[in-house]
Amino acid sequence: MGLFSFNSGKKDSQPPNTRSQRKLCWESRDVFFQCLDRANVLDATDPKNGKIIGAQCRAENEKFEENCAHSWIKYFKEKRIIDIRREEAIKKIEQEAQQREHKQ
Repeated sequence: MGLFSFNSGKKDSQPPNTRSQRKLCWESRDVFFQCLDRANVLDATDPKNGKIIGAQCRAENEKFEENCAHSWIKYFKEKRIIDIRREEAIKKIEQEAQQREHKQ
């Protein structure tokens, strides 16, 4: 061990290398996101939601951060927001289309 080999306990920013590591990351992400859904938290990156996440999803968040590389965590959290907003927009467009059909 060299002078600069200190490990803070955090995984480095490299993505998981093996299929089993990726699977574990995705599973822990899914569990964490399910907890966010139950807590009605859309944006896990927003500091305003930190207290809610800490109170209701602490264990899930810790497991997610333990099993995934930092770069993946950031990507998944940002992608979650985009995906949810996209789904909301699709539902709104579909509802508007149905309303137009009923008016005709």
